[in-house]
Amino acid sequence: MIAKYLANYKIKKIAAQPRAKQFIKLSEAKSVGIVFDATDKNEFELVKKFIQQLKEYTKGIHAIGYIDLKVTPNLSYIKTDIDLFNKKELKGLYQPQSPYIKTFIETERDILIDANVKNKLPLKYIAAASKAKCKVGQHTAVNEAMHDVLLNVGENNGLEFFLQQSLKYLT
Repeated sequence: MIAKYLANYKIKKIAAQPRAKQFIKLSEAKSVGIVFDATDKNEFELVKKFIQQLKEYTKGIHAIGYIDLKVTPNLSYIKTDIDLFNKKELKGLYQPQSPYIKTFIETERDILIDANVKNKLPLKYIAAASKAKCKVGQHTAVNEAMHDVLLNVGENNGLEFFLQQSLKYLT
């Protein structure tokens, strides 16, 4: 429990770091990043479909999916669109350690869509540390400091509704 508290504290400190903020419409975006929980196969498929929808607006889309298991299951996806990581790739305070995640964080994308509707700490860390110009996420007290666009989708609506609302408001 203390580790989660410390991880949330660290995420708040990271989110408070200054960065260049700018609202960018999807049609004007050259690069879009997505962070999501890929543990559930149905939600993984929803994000794959969402990526295809986004490709109508821009080609520069890259997603990072977290699998809350020690082993990554065999899933079919396009490696250039999605990278996956699991519990084995975390250190100390739920912080992801893979080089491709560091690159994802350091790349200044036009838009970051934080589709982490289950509030997984490794994904919160990535979203907080991201250098994206415009960060979009679910409206929660924690996300207020981290995101530029907050979508109030309700607690019971889930990932599919969040993705639909993201597309609606970014277009």
